[in-house]
Amino acid sequence: MKRRKLPRGGEDIIKVLDVGGPMTQKQILGSVDQPERTIRYGIRRLLEKGILKKMSNLSDMRSVFYYLDPAIRENFEFLVEEKIEVSQEV
Repeated sequence: MKRRKLPRGGEDIIKVLDVGGPMTQKQILGSVDQPERTIRYGIRRLLEKGILKKMSNLSDMRSVFYYLDPAIRENFEFLVEEKIEVSQEV
């Protein structure tokens, strides 16, 4: 079975979006204690993996809202537990 590895900062991004709902990149950056580059990379990788989705911000078309895919939201605990297991093995 192929292991699904979260990108650096990915767990923080998922937790913030799970609690706060859809947010812009700027809002995520303000809620997470990680470097800006790490968060940008994490968002990009989570989008590629299908964990995050994006929708247009109708009040400001220069930005988008990121949110958790509803199907992934149910498996969030599994994603986080897997990452914790990997870090404990090291």
